Amino acid sequence: MKKLIYFFTLLILTNTSFGQCYPDRHNTSWFDGWISCETSENPNEMRGESHWISYDFGQLYELNELKIWNINDPDLLSNGAQNVIIDYSVDGVNWLEYGQETFPEATGVNNYEGEVITDFEGLKAKHLLITVVDNYGGDCVGFAEMRVAVDSAKSDNEDICIIADVYPNPIVDEFSVFLEKKCLGDVYIAIEDATGRTVMAEELIKLYDTKTIDASQYGPGVYFVCLRNGEIKERYKIVKH
Repeated sequence: MKKLIYFFTLLILTNTSFGQCYPDRHNTSWFDGWISCETSENPNEMRGESHWISYDFGQLYELNELKIWNINDPDLLSNGAQNVIIDYSVDGVNWLEYGQETFPEATGVNNYEGEVITDFEGLKAKHLLITVVDNYGGDCVGFAEMRVAVDSAKSDNEDICIIADVYPNPIVDEFSVFLEKKCLGDVYIAIEDATGRTVMAEELIKLYDTKTIDASQYGPGVYFVCLRNGEIKERYKIVKH
């Protein structure tokens, strides 16, 4: 079932209330949104000190359309985020870059309905990180609201004992395996090549653990991530260019 997740990124209580008759329209209040006026250490160490906001969805989802409402106060439009980097993660520790996007400047009028920025096309993530590179010239940066359309990621597969997320795929020098679900007992992970030869011997992987695997010595070709939970086995195909 497809759902929409809304993020009102900052809530400040004021003496003024605002009503919206149209759900896609945004008011012109400076206080209705996320604002960052000082940089801080980014959860993704590659981003360093920066303006950023991170979202924890609470579980793994398949992400689809992303819509953004920028800062819509007519006197402070220049503080709206412009160029951003979007990263995603399944565990909040290991981050992968989705790409760079541009948030259009808001209109400053009360019929502003935001902009669709991108479609993640089923990208699986539990965490989303937005790092602002620049704005439209203001002293602070931010945006008013974010909306992501999502599908539950494999949550309907109650009869499947082992569920893992393997990323990125194709791989270059390394890849990660996140164990999302298991039945009773320990789960072991091994890597085999296309001929069935073991290139990484079995190692224990814990539930909700992310194991990063060095593939720099693997030659180009097809490999399989082999997960074993007692007598139950699952294989995930990966490709190294």
